[in-house]
Amino acid sequence: MGAGGFGTVLLVEDNPDVAHASSGLLEQLGYAVRWVPDADAALKEIDHDGIDLVLSDIVMPGHMDGLGLAHAIRQLRPALPILLATGYSEAAQKARSAFPILHKPYQIHELSRALAKLTE
Repeated sequence: MGAGGFGTVLLVEDNPDVAHASSGLLEQLGYAVRWVPDADAALKEIDHDGIDLVLSDIVMPGHMDGLGLAHAIRQLRPALPILLATGYSEAAQKARSAFPILHKPYQIHELSRALAKLTE
């Protein structure tokens, strides 16, 4: 998968409005999108083939947040690119060293740049 936006993104976002907006941006960039609302559903999707990268919110309800999910995915599929997104600076601080962070709200060019860096 190159920076041209080919492949399938697993979008992990608990807010349906944000998921809809993010899906639209990803589709404009040329990606297919599979949306799930939480970490448990994401881990089930990871078991299926066809996920080329993961874009996950950090702050989510449930027993596992996006950072925990990213670490779990890294164990299951070490080569799978993971981009985390958050509107909370504290959450970004905790995740910064381990995974790239996209700050919400983001514009399409910011999303495109972050995804291109992931897939270099």
